Amino acid sequence: MDVITAKDLTVKYGEKVILHDVNVTIPQQSFVAILGENGAGKTTLIKALLGQNRSITGQLSTQARQIGYVPQFRSISRDYPLSIRSFVGLGFNHGWQPWYCASEKQAITRAIAEVDLTDLADNRLGLVSGGQKQRAFVAQALGQEPDLLILDESTASLDARHSIELVQTIVKLQQKHQMTVLWITHDTSWVKKYADYFLWVHDQQVTAGPIDQLPANAISHGQEEEVHNV
Repeated sequence: MDVITAKDLTVKYGEKVILHDVNVTIPQQSFVAILGENGAGKTTLIKALLGQNRSITGQLSTQARQIGYVPQFRSISRDYPLSIRSFVGLGFNHGWQPWYCASEKQAITRAIAEVDLTDLADNRLGLVSGGQKQRAFVAQALGQEPDLLILDESTASLDARHSIELVQTIVKLQQKHQMTVLWITHDTSWVKKYADYFLWVHDQQVTAGPIDQLPANAISHGQEEEVHNV
């Protein structure tokens, strides 16, 4: 079964065509690396999948029951007042209300445990390491028990060791929960080892396939530093 299907999909940003006549399918429970040059349209594609970009023509269907999203950048300063536990709980859209039902409390505790942050759950998020912050961001998305998890450059601010640790954590969670994972990344050092499929966004098109068919020029483009997204 395919979790996402796009047929003759054209996506605009304002009046500018970003993606034209895209035809791709994403199998359920697959790990998909999304690659492409700066401004090629990777984030535009994700916004279309999330229903945040309505300037589309063609067909786009998403069979996911629940989508979890980990955005690219979050500025968390040292004086950020919330604990990791409270931050993860914000995913339930209670605003600043301090209470949760029993099932929500269980989901928060479980999500924190799944990213190995139980011992730090009551620490202020602003005081933990960059890698631990990234895992807290993932835990917030996991609290909703998604069957489709989307990550946008989640290793961009991490060193090589912490990047691989985060990738390995996501692979473990994907297999445990039978999720589909879409990961926008410029760090291509790990994609051939851990991803199942690729989407290469280029020239208003999306090329897709098994990871062992990833074109060499997609790798070279993927290694460029992210400056801005479209």
